Amino acid sequence: MLTNHHKLVLINLTILFYQLAVVSGRHHADQLRMQQWALMVHCLAAVTCALALKENDLEPVNWVGGVTLMHPGKKVNNGLATRAQIFKDNVFICVPRFKPGIEATLLKTCMKSKDHDGNVCLEPFPNWKEQTEGDCSCLQSAIDLFLDPTGLLWVLDAGTAQTNEPQTVQKCPPKIVAYDVRNGKIIKEIILSAFISPESRLQFIVADYAAEGSCFIYVSDAGTKSIIVYNVNAEKGHRVVLPPEVLPDSVPKDVLYMLLIRKSSGENFVYFTYRSGEDVFAVNSRSLQFENAPVKSFNVGKKQKKLIFLGTDDWDCIYFRYENKTEVYKWNTAKPFSEANFQLVDNVKSELIPTHAMTDYSRGVMRLIKSNLPHYINSGTKQEEAINSLVVMQLN
Repeated sequence: MLTNHHKLVLINLTILFYQLAVVSGRHHADQLRMQQWALMVHCLAAVTCALALKENDLEPVNWVGGVTLMHPGKKVNNGLATRAQIFKDNVFICVPRFKPGIEATLLKTCMKSKDHDGNVCLEPFPNWKEQTEGDCSCLQSAIDLFLDPTGLLWVLDAGTAQTNEPQTVQKCPPKIVAYDVRNGKIIKEIILSAFISPESRLQFIVADYAAEGSCFIYVSDAGTKSIIVYNVNAEKGHRVVLPPEVLPDSVPKDVLYMLLIRKSSGENFVYFTYRSGEDVFAVNSRSLQFENAPVKSFNVGKKQKKLIFLGTDDWDCIYFRYENKTEVYKWNTAKPFSEANFQLVDNVKSELIPTHAMTDYSRGVMRLIKSNLPHYINSGTKQEEAINSLVVMQLN
């Protein structure tokens, strides 16, 4: 008899095989081969795990204080995780340096292992030396990360510490670091000094592959109302200023959410919106990739209230929540942006709020990372008061 989680895996398998059939009809040969390969890997992984899954494989992974094993014999409370990506059984986690004393800002944990006390224990990724604060060759504050189909983990380092304090300390230039998740090796490092200004506030990162195979990295810059575009193969980049209608001058440039959507047509689109903006916009990623090319963004629809982008299913669906709410909704971008097309996918009552949604291909589910972020960012809290939970999306 199939349990609920096996049924969920089979549903996701059906979706994946359908997407594979759709991809097979695309006309971009290189992109076709790349996306077919990625989909087949995901399908095979899900098939293998569907029968091997146990009920407790989908239980929440909870941790308090961000207890981190820095090296043998030394554990520290390392604070609150905001973003995560999953590769097989491993979870890669961003812990921004919101407060003084954060010893590691990029971490890893295995969903299947705990310490001798039965607690989830994090470890620095790729190692503890890479976390050295004040050393600009190391990570200063990892604020976002993106796992691409080849197994590269692209990490956005703000170069700042104490980002929630009244005075932000700019210690090092912001940068992007790409790690191979299989061995922790640094594959690429991109210094972003040439693409920022004093007003810049970098926030989100995605990696995109063009039809001919070139890798492009996009970084949202809320402070300058722009997207930084970097061609990894050509080792050059530029900044794309967003149209004035994206956010009126009278509205604060607060948070510029940005997600990559893969359409069934074979084209990729970047969807973006400001938290305080009234509308959601999109642009064909191809038009971002050429400097001085006209950027033909378009208005997707008007928001009825402020919403927060949480992530995607790596294809054409966006997950989001409304401001000050914990319920999570899914919107298939193939349909009009309208509340009639918003599907409730998680409504578990909790004091924790979702900050990121991500795929867990090995188990055929979507997961959320939740935390007590509003409480934690108050100036009087300490690292040991941070609470995190990695959960499967579900309805009560």
